[in-house]
Amino acid sequence: MAKHRGRGRVSAIVTILPKIALALALTPLAGLAYEYGPNQRYTGAPGDNKTACISSGCHAGTVNSGAGGIKIIVPNGATYTPGQPMTISVQITDATKVKYGFELTARLASNTTKGQAGDFTTGADGFTQVICDDGSTKNNGSPCSAQFPVEFIEHTVQGYEASTKGGYTFTFTWTPPPASAGNVILYAAGNAGPGDPPVQTPTNVYTTNLTLGPPPTLPTINPGGVVPVSSTSTTISSGSWVSIYGANFASGVSIWNGDFPTNLGGVTVTIDGKLAYIWYVAPTQMNVQVPDEDPDHTGTVNVTVSNAAGSETTTVTLAAESPAWILLDSKHVAGIAVHPDGTYDIVGPTGSSLGYATKAAKAGDVVELFGVGFGPTSPATAAGQAYSGRADTTNPVTVTIGGTTITPAFAGLTGAGLFQINVAIPPGLGSGDVAL
Repeated sequence: MAKHRGRGRVSAIVTILPKIALALALTPLAGLAYEYGPNQRYTGAPGDNKTACISSGCHAGTVNSGAGGIKIIVPNGATYTPGQPMTISVQITDATKVKYGFELTARLASNTTKGQAGDFTTGADGFTQVICDDGSTKNNGSPCSAQFPVEFIEHTVQGYEASTKGGYTFTFTWTPPPASAGNVILYAAGNAGPGDPPVQTPTNVYTTNLTLGPPPTLPTINPGGVVPVSSTSTTISSGSWVSIYGANFASGVSIWNGDFPTNLGGVTVTIDGKLAYIWYVAPTQMNVQVPDEDPDHTGTVNVTVSNAAGSETTTVTLAAESPAWILLDSKHVAGIAVHPDGTYDIVGPTGSSLGYATKAAKAGDVVELFGVGFGPTSPATAAGQAYSGRADTTNPVTVTIGGTTITPAFAGLTGAGLFQINVAIPPGLGSGDVAL
């Protein structure tokens, strides 16, 4: 698969038959090296030769164009347990070939070029060996140097000789990092050749990779951790958007693509036994839309968060309405002031540092405020479906600003679960923050 590293059969020929050695010097030795294992970085991984042994000049052809393939086999699906050794097999199949070899490396997903993940141990059969990124041989139990930490496990000449026509499986041990290191990616290249005498071509080269993650952890929900979006209320309502706070929901962040999924990032939520629609999942927070409920069904209901490790259930109060404002920050309501010329300003403290410009509203401004949980609408709108248009709240809504009560010009849905309340700012409120 790569240039010969000076082991075994060729050196014996050089010693005994110098004339033949001179002839061999005029012929690439790469084909012979297939028996003894490749040099480092022929796995197709980032930072390695992307087409494995073909790009090295050792073999001709196109990667993954043969009739066979290569597979990485692990015992527990796509997970690893930190510090716990696991058996890994590399299976190369190609019915047109006779002898087989491979090279595999394990990289941290956070640094796929140089991030060594765990440690390889060769089997007692002598069919595999481990080399470091500087080309040196690594003994079991001894790490590569800090300067060249990346390891490569590959076949030996004994493993090459043991392989049989049609395909072969090499087996060895990999010990993951002692603490969870996030995802780990195994990259492998396999070579299927014609057998003795080894030659450069015709051979078939195959590459593959497999991502392993730490095992999922049982999710937990914080006490009082199911609340309307941007609120601390413990009451929710049908069709409303709610946030769930806790831990171990998912290993990363996932955001829906507009199709109202009930499973996002491997996580599901049921509310009162019905699947909720998930917009956002992170390790410690989820935003979901409450599924439709019978208007007369209120009271305490179960909320269950489930991932691959299991489920956690808590209770919350379900009501016909659970109004809550959507906030820009910890206390300012999200809204826009619409001007007669069609322009608008995002309402907030003038000169605030929210990452975008905001401007305080003034008397006479028509302000569109946003919230969730304002109850049923006419026409009725179903949870889990895209919505555009106008659906007024069935029950009347009043807004009090700085002690002045206002009847909104409009109160209703303008999007899936999103309410808009249009009010005119009354005079005499002074300046600064006022209660809403």
